Amino acid sequence: METIELVAETREASNKGAARKIRREGRIPAVLYGEGEPKAISIDAKDWFVRFRNTSSNTIVALKLGKDEHNVLIKDIQDDILTEKVKHIDFYAIHAGQKLNTQVPVHWEGSPAGVREGGILEHKVEELEVICLPKDIPAFFTVDISGLMIGDSLHVGDIVVPEGVEVKNDPTETLVVVSHAQAIVEPEEEGEGEMLEGEEAAVEESAEE
Repeated sequence: METIELVAETREASNKGAARKIRREGRIPAVLYGEGEPKAISIDAKDWFVRFRNTSSNTIVALKLGKDEHNVLIKDIQDDILTEKVKHIDFYAIHAGQKLNTQVPVHWEGSPAGVREGGILEHKVEELEVICLPKDIPAFFTVDISGLMIGDSLHVGDIVVPEGVEVKNDPTETLVVVSHAQAIVEPEEEGEGEMLEGEEAAVEESAEE
């Protein structure tokens, strides 16, 4: 699959103070794993935001580090909840001929007939775990849901998997289902349905007559 190039720089210090300094300089602290000892690196924050903020975990990134280039996957991204900026990124080096474990998103295609009849579409799974060679990583799995009626569902085993790709999820796991719309039951107001003391006495008196 297609790779995206990203330029990185080595960094010597890896303590919190050094990481904060790197962020003030407009860069993101990161670590490269899978090439011997973990390597402390940094990448340009603006470049990441413009080109990589929507990159999925199964996208191969050509990480250029000095004269070397490493094919990597994004292993983990730490975000700052307050500033919504990326605080730290972990990359994992991959190698041709060596199978890897990654997540592949599921894309839904079509509008279910059952939804047009009042059903509710429920997505149960958004990503699938796969094992394959780097060159065989699917960008995504496409699932056609247009034919689903109310009560219908699709499972992991219904997906057409490319050759060379092994899906680790249970084949019986539900991907998507069109369920019946649930009727909204209005809660009874306090006192509603309950007989007041006077009313109760009148009923008893009427029964005695």
